[in-house]
Order: sequence, then structure tokens, then C-alpha cells
Amino acid sequence: MSITRKIVLGYVILIFIPVMVFGYLYYKQIYSNLTQQFVESRQKILEQAYSNMKTDISRIESVYRVMQYNPYLTDYLDGIYESEAESVYTLIRYILPLFSQSMFTNQEIESLVIYKMKDQVLPVTGMVQNRSDLDPRVEEIVSSLKAGQGRWIRADSEDAIPALIYYQYIYNTQITERIGLLEIRVSNSLLRNFYAAAGMDGNWQAYLLTEEGNLLANGDREYDDVVLRLLQEEENAYFIKERTIVNQLKLEPLNVRVIIAGQVEDVFRTVKRKEIFMVTMIILLLLALSIAYYALASTITKRILRLARYMRTLNEENLKRHSIKTSRFEKDEIGFLTTTYNAMINRMDELINNVHRAELRNKEAAYQVLQAQIKPHFLYNTLETIRMVAVANRDQEVADISFWFGKLMRYSLTSEREETDLAKEIEMVAFFMNIHKMRLQSRLTYEINVAAQAERLACPRFILQPLIENAIVHGASTVLRPVHIRLQATETEQEVFVDISDNGNGIPPDKLREIRRRLSGPDESAGTAETGGVGLINVHERLRAFFGGHSRLEVHSEQGKGTCLRLIMVKRTVDKR
Repeated sequence: MSITRKIVLGYVILIFIPVMVFGYLYYKQIYSNLTQQFVESRQKILEQAYSNMKTDISRIESVYRVMQYNPYLTDYLDGIYESEAESVYTLIRYILPLFSQSMFTNQEIESLVIYKMKDQVLPVTGMVQNRSDLDPRVEEIVSSLKAGQGRWIRADSEDAIPALIYYQYIYNTQITERIGLLEIRVSNSLLRNFYAAAGMDGNWQAYLLTEEGNLLANGDREYDDVVLRLLQEEENAYFIKERTIVNQLKLEPLNVRVIIAGQVEDVFRTVKRKEIFMVTMIILLLLALSIAYYALASTITKRILRLARYMRTLNEENLKRHSIKTSRFEKDEIGFLTTTYNAMINRMDELINNVHRAELRNKEAAYQVLQAQIKPHFLYNTLETIRMVAVANRDQEVADISFWFGKLMRYSLTSEREETDLAKEIEMVAFFMNIHKMRLQSRLTYEINVAAQAERLACPRFILQPLIENAIVHGASTVLRPVHIRLQATETEQEVFVDISDNGNGIPPDKLREIRRRLSGPDESAGTAETGGVGLINVHERLRAFFGGHSRLEVHSEQGKGTCLRLIMVKRTVDKR
């Protein structure tokens, strides 16, 4: 079976069939809980709509506080203004804008009327009316209201959604006497908006019940009887019974219960339509994705199969490259794999063809090694011949210089290891200073004090020679007076100290600060010939690379008195292998 068929079969068995079976079982599992979840969600929506309506009611009730705490209105209702002109001016100047603003900010209010308690107060049509104009039934309801207490009542109407009226007494400024009764008539848009927010659409119906259980709005009487009977049998806020869904909530400000009822079939009729549409879309989507997946898998696997067939034809006599198309689809991981494979084939062919040339080069390198060994030996033999001739001619100075220089050359050219012992390094430094003393004569003197077991202490090769050379170049060569160079080596349990000091001119303070900065800063290796200290920086870096830890080079100098270079090395014994 090809890899394409394996991928397609794996997709059907591992993805397509499990997804379909799981979707079916999952749907069957949640179908039984769907109605209950729907009822719970509608109850939350009903509570949220009630919360919004309470906010609107509070906003409308706040009109009373605006009226009560307006001094012009309370003075007007209290009959303080003696002349009619003064009353009319106050009414037009202060009270009329108050009414207009209250109705403008509360679109649900149909009318604002205050029933005056005192006869001397000037009445205004539609705003301030006589108490005798008040409905006696309303006066009986609101007569027991206390200060700060209001009452909502339903307007007499045959509409299924009634209008609402709010009453509250207005008192004088000392809250000791009733001077008016505020009436706020609200349109049925307040309840209508509440029903809309509660999800009243389609075949869902809403009912208002009094505390005694009487229905306030007439509708389908047979259906009302079913709802009322269910409400008598069930005490829960929401329930499903006899294929009827009921949600109810008490509206505290209105002193009524609102019931929203609907049939289970109405819910699942919409769900069924959506279910059929959803299942159809899922099946079509899976089929489309399956076709796209097969096309993509074929595109990938065909290229892999071509590469696999070509790789089966390879042998020692056939190392040809695998040709690929130069398209944007070939610049992916498979194209990279093919390109890398071709590069590997080219490399293998190149290696096989170059085997004989590599063997010839190895033989030639062996001959060159033999020649390279002849050159140092010729140099050593020449220096030894010069020394022997000088001894024969009784020229001891030439003999000594030849001997010292030969030792230095043999030390620098023969060893393949960078590590040496401190004693050998100090010995080579002594030869180096002997050669310079022969040149400078009495202008240079030196002494070497070793208070350490130098033969067993490891150090890098040529770590001291740059420091000695620095002392000679910048110490002895810059002054006419004799210069003394002192090398002292000491040790502790953990560290080895090598001090190289001279009594030359010393280092200028600015240059000394620059050298110390470069020795301690992050750009220690960024020295230049202009600023000096390149040799010191190199020694410092070699110490840190060789010993690590706290190994370092310290520079101490005083201008006119001399310089001391101190090497601090972590103690390490010599590896004798």
C-alpha cells in the first residue's frame, strides 16, 4: 500500500469516523439537557431585564427628588408668593423649565402633574391642578403614604401591557406639611421594553398576576387556565411541565408577578431547523476538507515517492543528482531535503574521487615535515659552531651570546606544548637578560630571587619574557642612569606571585589609568599601539585563559621612581606526561 493510501485511510479511520461518531453521541447526550438549560438561560435573561427596568424606575422616581428639593416649587406650592404676578413669574422662570427638563430626560413619562393642597396656590392646566381633580380611588390608595414613600399603580386600560402611574407627596421645606401630590404618568413603553429585553418574541406570551393570583390582562382564556394551573402546582421560579415552559419573577415596585410562557415545540422547532442545517454544513465541510486533504497529501507524498524510487537506484557506479522542479512548491522541507540529498551525493562523489589525491597529499606532507625538522637543527648546529669557534679564539662574550641565544631558540622551537614549569621560564628570562646586559653593559643590572618550588609550578611559555622586555625597553632604554631589574617569585597555599620591578622613569598617571582600565574593563583586548600596553594586555589575557579564576596582571608605578608588574597565578602543578 502506498504512502498516499495510508495517509487517506488513516485520516478516515483516525479522524473522520471518530469525529462523526463523537458528534452524534455528544448531540444525543446534550439533547436531553437542552430544554432545562434553555429555561435557566431565559430565567437569567428575565432577571437581567428586571434589573434594567428597576434602573429605569429609579431614574423616573428621581424626578420626585428634583421637585421636592427645588425651593421655587415648594415655595410656590406652599403659597408664599402673595401676588399673582410674582407667582406667574416664578412659574415661568423656574418651575416650567423644571417640568420640561424632567420630561425631556425621561422619554417614558407621558405627563407630570402636581395636585396642590392649598387653595391660594394658582393652578396651571396640565402642571398644577386642584386636589379635587384627583380620582377618589387614587386618593384612597395614596392617602396612607408617609414622607419619602411613593406608590406605583396601574392605569385603567384594556391593553395587554398597561401604563403605570407613580404618586408621592411633596412636603414643605421643613417636611412638616403636605403641599402637593406628584403624579408621574408613564407610558407602557416601560413594560414593553422589559418584555423585549426578556425575550418576548414569536409565540411566547407574558402575563401579569396580582398578589391574589388574578390575571391583569385578558388573552387566550384556555391557555391562561393552563398557565395558572401550572403556577398553582409549582413553586419554582421556572419549570417545564406538560410541554409548557414557564418563567416567572416578582416585580417588587409594581407589586405584581410577571409570567412568560411558551411551548417546548416552539423551542425545538427552531433548534431542529438549525440542527439540520448544522449537520448538513458539517458533512459538506468534512467532505470538502477531505478532498483538500487528499490533494495536499498526494502533492507531498508523490514527491517523497519519487525521491525514494530514485534513492533505490543509487550504487557506487550511479551517483547522479536527483532533478527537481523550480517552483514555489519545491521550496519547502521536501525541497530542502532533496537539495540536501543532492549536495550529499555531490560530496560523496567528490570524496570518492579525491581519495587518491588525499593519499598523495599525505605523502607530500610527510616529506615537508622531514624538511621542516632539518631547518631548526641546522640553526642549532650553526649557533653551536659559532660558540665553539669563539671559545677556540678565547672570545668568551661571543661564546656566551651564542649559547644563550641557542637556548632561547631551542626553547621556543622544539616544544609542542604551551605549558612549562616556572623554573624553566625563569631560566629563559635569565638568558634573555644576559643578552641585553651584554648590549647595555653597566647601564643594566638585574637580580633573580625565587622563594618557591619553581620546578613543580606550571605556567604558560613566554609569559615572563614580554614583561622583562617591557622593563628593558621602557625602563633602561629611556634613561641614562643605570637601571636595576629585579625578578622575585613567591608562593602561598593557593597562589603564586611573580614581581618584575625596575627603577626607571615609571608610567605617566594618565597612561597608567588607561592601562588599568583596559586590564579590568570588558574591552580588555581592544588595545591599540597608540595607547600602549598591548604586551601587558596579551599577558593578562593569557593568564586568564591558562589559569582562570582570579589570575591576573597588576601594574604599580610611580613616575620618576619605577614600575612593578605583578603576576598573580592560581597555583597549579606541572603535568609531567
